Amino acid sequence: MSDLRPMWVVDTSVYTHLSRAGHLHILNEVAPAGLILVPAEVHDEIGAGRDLYPGIADPASLAWVELAVLTEDEVFTQLVIKAAMGGAPTDHLGECSVIACAKHRGHVALVDERAAVTQAGLHGVLTHDTLWVVIEAFSTILDGDRSAAIRIVDDLISTGMHLPIESGASLFAWAYEEGLLPR
Repeated sequence: MSDLRPMWVVDTSVYTHLSRAGHLHILNEVAPAGLILVPAEVHDEIGAGRDLYPGIADPASLAWVELAVLTEDEVFTQLVIKAAMGGAPTDHLGECSVIACAKHRGHVALVDERAAVTQAGLHGVLTHDTLWVVIEAFSTILDGDRSAAIRIVDDLISTGMHLPIESGASLFAWAYEEGLLPR
């Protein structure tokens, strides 16, 4: 039986921090059908990140990553979202492409930046963030192993990732407060 859940369109921060933390595999293991979608703009941002952190896996080298080029309609939506988010010309291009792609293809956007989450909501796009992915892994592939989930969060924090919690030890209290647990 095939997995009919919408694909995940993944933003740069989710991908690069999981990769740098040594836990990129959880995207493959918990994503619907074991596949994720990476827009070209995100691929470019990941490439720039690989220049600074060579250990980040190249999405094009992974069989479970599909690269996407935006359609004309998606580019128009990307520009509308970019105008709303503001910033320098190259700021937020990854997030905007993820949201546009998810909107037009009926997928889910994996983004961490709060402004991007707000824009996604305005465009009717369901979002999840990196900590949601960790909780999803905890509930599925980690078989409820709290110490493994805590270790993943601590590894993410060690990459310099900005999270709404200070340590992995805070993950479960945060997840209950956010309504992610219990399941």
